[in-house]
Amino acid sequence: MARGDWIPAREQDLVDLAGKWAAALADSAKQTAFGWDDEECAAVEGKIADFLRAWDIYEADNSTVNRAGKDEAKGDAVDAMRDFANSAVRFNKRMRDDDKLFLGIHPADTPTSHGAPTSQPETDVLNSVNHFEHKVRTLNRVSGDTSKPADAYGVRYSWQIGGERPATGAALPKTKFSRKTTLVIAHTEADKAQTAYYATCYENGKGEQ
Repeated sequence: MARGDWIPAREQDLVDLAGKWAAALADSAKQTAFGWDDEECAAVEGKIADFLRAWDIYEADNSTVNRAGKDEAKGDAVDAMRDFANSAVRFNKRMRDDDKLFLGIHPADTPTSHGAPTSQPETDVLNSVNHFEHKVRTLNRVSGDTSKPADAYGVRYSWQIGGERPATGAALPKTKFSRKTTLVIAHTEADKAQTAYYATCYENGKGEQ
């Protein structure tokens, strides 16, 4: 395994880890506690299920065709796991180190930095044409654009659909980390006509805000 890479090099180890991921992603209690989006969890879980199914087929018949199918499903699952780890696990302050270790993420796999960011972004929300997607932007108060300040590794996005207006952004139940300063958040028909609350803040490589 390359330094800093938490994906196991040995395929059987990846299968074992993928099984743990599938169990965690399907756990509604973990989704709530960690602020994970249920639709995003279902999408990643689906990629993992496809890989595990293809693995079982290949184990029963290691033909060239089955190997190709397994390798393709493996690539899709690994890509989905990496994306989810970067957005919802590695910098998630609601998760303890042992929660992350269960998913194969070691504290050493998260970049370190010095000092928490000293500035707070403006939160700007743009509607899509059908209003079921919101483009949430973080605006740098100094430059006025979407550039990050030098002491910010990325952005913590938090949101809530419906209910009473939260007292602070920290009270918002759903959360996602991104290196990007713009995030598109999709909603469903069930969210129609409800108020959406958003908050953003800069984080350094240790998840300090």
